Order: sequence, then C-alpha cells, then structure tokens
Amino acid sequence: SNSKKVKLMRVDRILVNRGMSGRKSIQKMIKEKRVEWAVDDDNPDNDIVIQKGDQKVPENAQLVVDGYIIPPIPLLLVYHKPTDVLSAMKDNSRYCLGDALMEKSPLLFNAGMHPVGRLDADTSGLILFSSDGALTQRLLHPRHEVEKEYVATVETVEGEINEDKLREQLSRGVETTEGVHTAQLLSVTDNDTVRLIVQEGKHRMVRRMLANCGFPVIELRRERHGVVWLGDLEEGAFRDLNPEELEWAEGVID
Repeated sequence: SNSKKVKLMRVDRILVNRGMSGRKSIQKMIKEKRVEWAVDDDNPDNDIVIQKGDQKVPENAQLVVDGYIIPPIPLLLVYHKPTDVLSAMKDNSRYCLGDALMEKSPLLFNAGMHPVGRLDADTSGLILFSSDGALTQRLLHPRHEVEKEYVATVETVEGEINEDKLREQLSRGVETTEGVHTAQLLSVTDNDTVRLIVQEGKHRMVRRMLANCGFPVIELRRERHGVVWLGDLEEGAFRDLNPEELEWAEGVID
C-alpha cells in the first residue's frame, strides 16, 4: 500500500491534467452524467457518477468518461526513435516526435508531454518523454551529470582503431566547432562499433567528436539515458518506466 497521502482535487482539474481539452466541454460531460469514478475495479456497480466539476476526488482516482478510462499522465515515457523522425513537437512537412506521441495518445499530447532533449534526425534510439518540466531540466543539465550511452558504427578510413589511443583522446577532450567535449569510451568491437558515454547533449556532438578523431559516424543509436535502457523496445514503440526506473526519476526530482 502507498503510504504517501493522496491529494484531493477537483474532477474537472484532474481531467484537464490528464489531457482532456476544454473545461467547458468537461463541465458539459459532467452535467450529462458521462463522468464516473470507478471506486472499485472488481465491482462496477459501485461506480460513482460525478455530479459537479468541483467535486473533489483523490488525484489518482480511476475516472471513466463515456465508458473509457482516462488514465493519469505518466512522469516519463520511453520511446525508440527511428531515423528520419524529427526531434520536434511540430513540423509542417516531416514526421516528428509530436506526431508519434499524438498517435500513441492525444491525451498525452494535450497534457503537454514533451521530449527530454533531442536526437538528430539521422540518429535512432532512446528518447524520454516527460510530463514534468523541472525533471526535464534536471535530466538535461550537465551539472547533474546524467549519463547517456551511445553505440556508433564508424568508418575506419585509417585502418585499425587503436582503442587505447581513442579512449585517451575522448577522455582528454576533443576539439569541435562547439568547443571541447569529453566522452568515456566503453568498447570497440569488430573494428567499426564504438560504445561510449557522454554527459552533455550538444547538437551532433558525438558525431563531431568521433569524426575529429578520424572515425566518421555511419550509424548512431542512443541506448541509455540515466538508468533507462532502450533494451529490446521496437523502433517507433513506446513503453512505460519499470519500478526501478520510476524510482530513479523521482529521485532526480527530489
């Protein structure tokens, strides 16, 4: 059982927070007896029909509109961004993160979930969507040193990759047009696959660093952000955080 005290909140406010648009239309639904509070999962007969918008219920109450559950908005969602999906919430011509979120659920979109940082269009992999602006700021700020792990397939124009030399170059810092950046090299496999950790997220930074070390990037995928791993999540799919990941995210806020 959850020991945290659950806040009471107006039903109309809760529904707005969960991505239902327009307080007026919500008031109308309530008036028409279309909003219910499912108090007990096992027994629909106990559902309470909401009478007024300012009626207070627990903030995490199971609310049902026209027979559909309107769930609370998650703190974070994990998305596997395919290449060619633009890291923007809106774009007039190209498919972007906003489109992906809208397809997942208009409620999530309307509730203001937004990507934590960005990945270049030609980079694939893990993007977190957040519903909490303060958490987003903390996950992105270099001061909090949140690790991001990437796997890059590189061109080896200069023969063998000297792993020790590359590790040394990356940890000392690589000069790019955006300044000097450091990374921690984890491994080199098959002489073309480089796994590394960075803590900043400057535009095209990983690509620039590796190119300036003599290894232009052919493919780049982000596999981890903080403790959250991409795992076997399919391209274009979303998933919720597991309990450990959620605990980590809540710890970042506190």
